[in-house]
Amino acid sequence: MWEQIMTRLGALDPSVIKSGLMAIAGVLTSLISSLMGEHQSLFYWLFGFVVTDYVTGIVAAARTGTWSSRCGLKGLIRKFVILLIAIGFHGIDQILNEPWIGAWAIGALSLNEFVSVLENLEKAGFQSIIPRRIRDMLDVVKVKQEKKLKDELPSGTTNERAL
Repeated sequence: MWEQIMTRLGALDPSVIKSGLMAIAGVLTSLISSLMGEHQSLFYWLFGFVVTDYVTGIVAAARTGTWSSRCGLKGLIRKFVILLIAIGFHGIDQILNEPWIGAWAIGALSLNEFVSVLENLEKAGFQSIIPRRIRDMLDVVKVKQEKKLKDELPSGTTNERAL
């Protein structure tokens, strides 16, 4: 099946592919513009962080030898859900007529993605480009998160995925 699809795509004129991709991008951009209203620019920042996190995650997994297509698919699904959550919070702020709700949610999601990008860079072996103070702050956050997870788990159990 994939071979047939790739053969057909290979037979297409590059300008047709480019036009198709531009049309899809135009439709998605106008849809986001319609959905997000005043939070459109925040959503684009979140989208940029999501894409960067996914790409740096792939690089980190490739460099550590832990890449798998199943993990990559799970990551894509997670990223899609993050974007849906942002759209959902924007909807809530429109319903309640409180514009800070959507901005706060998108900001929190963006911050989380940015921290994940820094962690991926560190896993990939690029920690030298992250300033020492930021790495120290990340270590503090990791320790606090691990302590919180240990406190929440019943004694005698472990959560390997969370740690």
